[in-house]
Amino acid sequence: MSAKDAKLKLKKILQGLLQEEFVQDNENASTKLQELVQDIKNDFYVVVVLGEFKRGKSTFINALIGNDLLPTDVLPETATINALIYNETPELQIIMHDGTIEKGVPERSFLERFSAKNQDAECSKIKYLKIGYPFKLLNNNVVIVDTPGVSDLNEQRCDVTYNFIPKANAVLFLLDANSPLKKSEKDFIEEKLLAQGIDNIIFLVNKYDNVDEEEDEDFWENLQMHMMKAFAEDEHKLKALEMYPLSAKMALRGVLEGNDAFVNASGINEVKDALQKNISEGRVEEEKLARYKARMQTVLLSLNSEIENKRALKAADVDKLREAQNGLKDMLAEQAENKKSIAEFVAEEQKNIVAMTDKSLRYFYKKLEDRIVEDVQFYKGLDFKDYVEQRISRAIQRELENWLMSYAPNIDVLLRTVEKEVARGISYRFNQKVALNANISGGVRESGYSVNVTALDVSNATVQAGAIAAGGAGLLMLIGGPVLMPFISMAAFPLLQRKFLEDKLATAKEQAILAIQEQMADCIMKMQQSLHQYIAEKCTIIVKNSEYAYDTVLDNLQESIDEEIQNKKNLSNDLGTDIAKLNAEIGIIHNALQTMQEV
Repeated sequence: MSAKDAKLKLKKILQGLLQEEFVQDNENASTKLQELVQDIKNDFYVVVVLGEFKRGKSTFINALIGNDLLPTDVLPETATINALIYNETPELQIIMHDGTIEKGVPERSFLERFSAKNQDAECSKIKYLKIGYPFKLLNNNVVIVDTPGVSDLNEQRCDVTYNFIPKANAVLFLLDANSPLKKSEKDFIEEKLLAQGIDNIIFLVNKYDNVDEEEDEDFWENLQMHMMKAFAEDEHKLKALEMYPLSAKMALRGVLEGNDAFVNASGINEVKDALQKNISEGRVEEEKLARYKARMQTVLLSLNSEIENKRALKAADVDKLREAQNGLKDMLAEQAENKKSIAEFVAEEQKNIVAMTDKSLRYFYKKLEDRIVEDVQFYKGLDFKDYVEQRISRAIQRELENWLMSYAPNIDVLLRTVEKEVARGISYRFNQKVALNANISGGVRESGYSVNVTALDVSNATVQAGAIAAGGAGLLMLIGGPVLMPFISMAAFPLLQRKFLEDKLATAKEQAILAIQEQMADCIMKMQQSLHQYIAEKCTIIVKNSEYAYDTVLDNLQESIDEEIQNKKNLSNDLGTDIAKLNAEIGIIHNALQTMQEV
């Protein structure tokens, strides 16, 4: 059977399922199966660009297409799915969740409306942005997808990315050469990609121009070994370890400025070649078909599980249900104790997160203080006042903000891990999936910490030295030395100038360093208090949400059991019909899965 025929048969199976009433009644399954039918009809080869916050995903895509189109910044920019497809002329369509389509302008200024920093209720209504662009690589029914980050974002933007991942035929995963493959990245790859059968991953080690290969000549070989070791023992394996060094920023600059040296040195050409090879391989059609089948299987198995749970509940006799009811009473009796255990667990984890944050902040503070003090001590110019008040003050403020932007996402990851552990515990207790949402979204990134240091003006040291030199000359004239006066005055002036400058600089530096240290300590203390407060607030929300989830699950269980007992009393004659109907639905699903495997 050809790939084309196989896809047609798969589409026919899906269309048959969508005619079934029980599928139509399940909104989640119905939506996903309809999307799958549409994807088979479009038959795109989907390349998804993934990576954490500040990895340069949008900059890379801009370099790839040769246009500074997608917004980029040091803060998270992408808040929507941006799908680039081939079109002879640039165009932009805004695809809404309700199916409506709006036209936009394919320009950076327009796209900035949908960036994370400008995100409002509008973004939550958008399914994705469809950007048509005349990029040759896209010409063969290829779609390149820019996504929000995979861990350092709010829950809504994370869901946007996670929901799109199953569509991927290939993944370009951007790492940072300064800290490649963090634990959060490895966990994401294992849990969200490899576990879903997405093993066609190309790693791009961005910001590679920051690596000093003379100092660390074995960097690339060591990184390859580290990557191979990291995924060697996984249950789900990578298709192959394919990895390329890259400087997306250098590539984009080279493209925009027409500088071939920058483009060649950036590594973007090697990435283009690898992507083109990946797209043009002989197994592309087979892999697309495999992805369609994997998506279909995931949806149907989930639907099957739901129906089996309904069948089990209906098949249980009244005595079994009363037994479950008694077990529920035991759970209610343990409720207060379990909530207390959850609160204690979260409190302990809160202490750990605070301790890790404080340790990192102390290390950063000590390094910054040492560097700033050293810079001030070695400065020898007459513009010392401007140097301290302008350059040093700005440098400190910039470093504080950079640290906060870099470390705040780590706090969010730790908090989200606590949240997931609590949810997992509740899910295990009740044998059903429970999700908590503390809206952990990097709320500490806006700092507002200001540094305003004043310093003594040493620029008048020359004037003062000249005045003293002139005073010395006047004294010589009084004691009868007019001939030697000009020579003695001129000889004394440089020495006096240097002496005055050194004395004034020493005093100015001493005072400036004290002022800098005092203001830095104050800023660090405020930053620490702000971080502690943020962590405490999020942990409090996690505890409250867990208590609500615990109560809700218990209430729903009690309501379901009470309702089923009553139904069995009132409608005992209809039970056989209901169970037979559920058996038939399960049979339809099993038959669809078996037919799919034969495709």
